[in-house]
Amino acid sequence: MRNLELRGRWVVVTGASSGLGREIARDLAKRHGANLVLVARRRERLDGLKAELEQQFSVQARVVVADLAKREDVDRVFTESTQDSEIQAVILNAGITHFGHHHELSWEEFEAMLDTNVKSAVRLTHHFIPYLLGKNQGGALMLVTSLTGLQPVPFQTAYSSTKAFLTTFGLGLHHELAGKNISITTFAPGGIATEMTESNGLAAHFGGGLQIARADGVAREAVNSLVQRRYLHVPGAFNRLQLFLPRLLPRRLVGSVVAGAYQKALQGRTPRG
Repeated sequence: MRNLELRGRWVVVTGASSGLGREIARDLAKRHGANLVLVARRRERLDGLKAELEQQFSVQARVVVADLAKREDVDRVFTESTQDSEIQAVILNAGITHFGHHHELSWEEFEAMLDTNVKSAVRLTHHFIPYLLGKNQGGALMLVTSLTGLQPVPFQTAYSSTKAFLTTFGLGLHHELAGKNISITTFAPGGIATEMTESNGLAAHFGGGLQIARADGVAREAVNSLVQRRYLHVPGAFNRLQLFLPRLLPRRLVGSVVAGAYQKALQGRTPRG
C-alpha cells in the first residue's frame, strides 16, 4: 500500500490531552495538515489544544471528552467521531500505569487499567475496522503499546502485561487484515518524558540517561510509522538494542537486571503527600 495521505483528512487521537498523545496531535497538524478529533478526559486541556492547532496550523479540530474506562464513553467516542467527519486514521494512545509492587495495586485500580489500556482499545478497534474497511480509502489504525509489552518489567507488572496483550493484538490484526485496504501499525515506545513518568518517579530516575526520550521526538516517529504503514516500530536505537538482550543473555538474568534498576527508582521516589 502507498503511504497514508493525511492533509485535510480526519484523524482520531485518544489520550490527546497530554504527553505523547498531545505531541502526536501537534505533529499531525504541523507536518501533515491533518484535521483532528481529540479524545481525553480533561476538557480544558482539549479545548486549549484545539485552539492551538486551529490557530497555528489552520486545521480543524474537534473535542470528544470521554473516560475510556467506561464502556458507554468508548462507544460514544466512535459515534461522535464519525457522525460529522470522515475518519481516515485512528491512533489509540490512551493508557494509565502503576509503578510499584503489584500487591499494592488495588483491584479497582487494576480494573481501571484493564478497561483503559485493553478493553477500550479492543472495543474501539472493533468499531473502527469495519468503518475503515467500508470506506475503502486506504485507512489506518495504530495501537500505541510499549517497550514494556515486549519484555517483562517488574514493578510495572500489570501495566506491562496490558501492553503485551495490546502488542500481540495489534500484530495479529495486521496479519488478519493483510491484503485489505487498511493498515494496522503497532508502535512500542520506551520511556518518555511525560506527566505519567514524572508523577511516578521514573523520569527523575532514568531521565539523565538514554532511557527517557522527549515526547515530541517520539511523536514524530509515531506519525512516521502510521504514515509509512509499518508493522511494528520501536523508536530509539537504545530501545531496539534492549529487544536483542533476551536473545543473547538468559531471560532470567535480563529480568533481574531490569528489576534492580526499577527497584532503585522505586526506592528513590519521593513519597506522595
